[in-house]
Amino acid sequence: MRGALLRVRIGRSSLRAEAMRGGVVTWAGEATYAEVTELADAIARLAAEAPIGSRRLAVVLERPPAQLRTLADLPPVKARHVAALVAQQAGRFFRTNGRALVTNAGWLGRAAPGVARAAAVEEPLVEAVVAGARAAGLWLQTIAPADDCTITLLPRSERDRRERAARRLTRRLAVATCGSWLAAGALFYGRVLWDRRAVEHELAALRQPIAAVLDARRELRDAEATLHAISLAEQERGRSLAVLAAITHALPDSSLLTSLAWNSNDAGVLVGAARRATDLMARLDPLPMLPGVRLNGPTVREMIAGRDWERFTILFGDAGSGRREGS
Repeated sequence: MRGALLRVRIGRSSLRAEAMRGGVVTWAGEATYAEVTELADAIARLAAEAPIGSRRLAVVLERPPAQLRTLADLPPVKARHVAALVAQQAGRFFRTNGRALVTNAGWLGRAAPGVARAAAVEEPLVEAVVAGARAAGLWLQTIAPADDCTITLLPRSERDRRERAARRLTRRLAVATCGSWLAAGALFYGRVLWDRRAVEHELAALRQPIAAVLDARRELRDAEATLHAISLAEQERGRSLAVLAAITHALPDSSLLTSLAWNSNDAGVLVGAARRATDLMARLDPLPMLPGVRLNGPTVREMIAGRDWERFTILFGDAGSGRREGS
């Protein structure tokens, strides 16, 4: 909490208050009390006289009313248990005067093993301090003995109240954290849905252009295949014309063809008649477009128009058995 610190030093029958801001005393006041029941009113009066802005209260107890002891030969318990050990045996270590005590203790450290520093005060006194702080609207920061401000002497009721407040704060923070995570998850889920709808909208908007592009690519492929087929056809047609021209040019006048079969693999069959089939073979063999020229079986002599002719079947390329024969 912000604001000036009101530090109150309580003695047996008097109390002195100082307002501190930035480590500088800006105001001081004193009051007296005869009974513990008057202590709360005295604290409230001093708080009312203090400068505006004093929001915190730190109480220092003199000896007396505080009791401070150095205890040795205590059982070696943990630091968080030594205060409970002293509280259970308060009557052994402190004067009670027939009243309940508020106690606290802590180990001195490794330099003095087994030695603890303990403090005690009558519970009605610290309860009156708490009531006075509450009546003045101040936040009670601590109640500690003057000789050892590290030991706090808050009453059990105040400690319980602070523990409940801490638990409530923890629950609120947990609820707030869970709410924040839920809100973040909801926002994230909403953003994902929003982005998904936006993407679906964009895809729907692009579906028709994409389909048009795919159709155009399909048409381009079809056109490319058509052009390729036309190019191949033109090449084949050119080759077939060249083969036919070469065969026609190579045939002697004394020969005739009855059939010609040829494919793109440069394989084919020539069937016809000539005066001498071997002369025809000699003319066809040098042609580069007719590889592997050979007779398919023996020639057959026939009389045609009163002359002797030889019937032949000539293979070239991979046609037939691939074996070259002659007569």
